[in-house]
Amino acid sequence: MARRTQRTNPPEDVIDHHFLQFPQTLNDATWACCVTNLSLLLTKEIDIAPSFDWELATRTRLAALIQGFLQYTHSDTSGVDLFVCQGWARLFKVQEPVYREFLLEFYATVSYDPRKAPDDRTAFAFRLGGVSRECSVIELATRVGIYTTDETRSVHFPAFLADCLTERPDEYNENTFWAEITGAVYTPSTARGGIIRVVFRREEEVSSRLPRHG
Repeated sequence: MARRTQRTNPPEDVIDHHFLQFPQTLNDATWACCVTNLSLLLTKEIDIAPSFDWELATRTRLAALIQGFLQYTHSDTSGVDLFVCQGWARLFKVQEPVYREFLLEFYATVSYDPRKAPDDRTAFAFRLGGVSRECSVIELATRVGIYTTDETRSVHFPAFLADCLTERPDEYNENTFWAEITGAVYTPSTARGGIIRVVFRREEEVSSRLPRHG
């Protein structure tokens, strides 16, 4: 795993950032909600996930297995492939700087109306860079790189979206999942991404002892 570049600031450095000064044009309830969300977020540590090392995955013979989880193929009832989603693979390749101010501003102000259609441009509302913005679910997914514009124009794309899981599976259990990826007991108040990274560091140590060809 490789650490991504990031813009680091202790919380006290961003409290008065102009991006976080929500406009008084907001109604009282919305303004109060944004301020409450920001107050909570300022106390949280923003952990920047490391980028994924595909060279390491190849050396440890995990690349092919991982790719299988990162690609989803939507098929018709007869089994004919109609649409291949590469979204997870694209997300794994994102290596961009992360700015605390933008994260705080976005998460303190974002709202989503699940009753609206995926292409409704008012479904997501948020502030970013001091500007109020709106976009659809599809637009947001395209902006962050999950889908390409051409993919969203495919005649099979609506059926693919309808086939996607939108709720947590009944058999999912966070305690079991956390134990699998960390070897620890899941405690919401103390669960940290750093525990997961320990697992990957161990894999790196193992891979460093594997024989290399060429």
